[in-house]
Order: sequence, then structure tokens, then C-alpha cells
Amino acid sequence: MKENSTVNKQHNEFGRKILSSIAQVHPYVKHRLYTAEIRGIIPHNMYNSTGIIDDAIVDLYDKYEGELDNDYEIKMKIFSLVSKRLSILFKKEAFHKDTMSTSQILDGELKLLEENMEMDVNDDLSMEEDLDDISYNQTGTNKPEFLYADAEKNIINTLEIHDTRLDISDDKRKTFNKVYNWLPLKTSNILDLFVFGKLSYDEIAKIKDVNPAEIKKTLHAVGKTFRRNLN
Repeated sequence: MKENSTVNKQHNEFGRKILSSIAQVHPYVKHRLYTAEIRGIIPHNMYNSTGIIDDAIVDLYDKYEGELDNDYEIKMKIFSLVSKRLSILFKKEAFHKDTMSTSQILDGELKLLEENMEMDVNDDLSMEEDLDDISYNQTGTNKPEFLYADAEKNIINTLEIHDTRLDISDDKRKTFNKVYNWLPLKTSNILDLFVFGKLSYDEIAKIKDVNPAEIKKTLHAVGKTFRRNLN
């Protein structure tokens, strides 16, 4: 009886530690799904953040209960599980991209990135030169897909790419979203783990199994691209 009580206590404690991490994980998953919807990778309203996280929690219990006890390790593992689940989902649903005109996302020279975006679906990491060598046509007539305002502000504030005391004009907002929608999926995923998951370079590197210097380099290139086009 005492042994069962101890097992139940450990089980409940493991669940408590998982739940304490969900508040940090949820904004990241919600944003990734929204991003995939507006880019035409997944159908609107077909998937929700709760379902993705719940499936990851099931995996966490099945594979790691009794092995993980540290709050930080549990947080990192659930981030890793949801990130992998999202990558698998986006690959599976990527055929939806073919049903949407490229012009709805890309404009002018952004079409040059079509190959990079397709490579990214296969999990190739976008390198700095891919981000640095593209000039943007900012006068196109195609309407870009917009992020919600809070997401734009979070990215701008976190990357420090614009003076937040100044209002962003409609044209600059279009440019911001054009740049964001151009980012290959793997690159935007790193950005979203940093901005919405509030993870450090080292934490993102651990989840993605790459060198922290590569994460820093990628985020630096993304910030530079935003600043060059907004300021």
C-alpha cells in the first residue's frame, strides 16, 4: 500500500511539473499553427494547440515518466516533442502549399526563395547568406498575409529591430509581414522558439541538436534582414 502511495505521488508530481511548463509552450505552438495556416501549409482550423500539446504530453508520460524529474529537463523535453510533432505535421500537410498561388505569399524577387522554402520542408537549415542576399520588392500589389498585432510587436521588441516608441506605417507593416512570410519554415521555427517560446540560444540549440553559435547566427541574420527592410 505504501509503495502504491509513493508511485501515485511521483505520478502526480510528474504531472504537476508538466503542467507548469505548458504556459510557456502554449504561445509557441499556437503561433506556429497560425503561421502555417496563413502560409497555406495546413488548412484553417483543422489543428489546435491543445491537441498538439496533449499528444506530446502522452509521449512524455509513455517515454520519460520515472526518468525525468527536473523541472527544466521536463520543460525542454516537451518543447522538443511539440517542435518535432509540428515539423512532422507540416511535412505531411505541405501539399496544401501547392493549392495556393505563390503570388499570395511571394512578390517579385521573393520568388527566388521558393527553392529555399521547399528545401526547408525537408529540414535543411537556412544559412545566413540565404537571408542576407535577397532584396525585397516592397511596391507589389499582392496583399500579404498579416500576423496578429501582438505577434508583430513581440518579434520587433525581442529582436530590437525597430524603435518601439515610433508607430509603424502600413507600408512598413506590409514589409514586415512580407519578410516574415518569406522566412523558410525551419528559420521561422527558430525565431518563434526564441520569441514566443522565450527560449535561449542554448535551449533552442539543444532542442534542434545544433551548435548554439548556429542559432545565434541565424537569429542575427533574421534581425538584420528585418532591420534593413524596416528602418
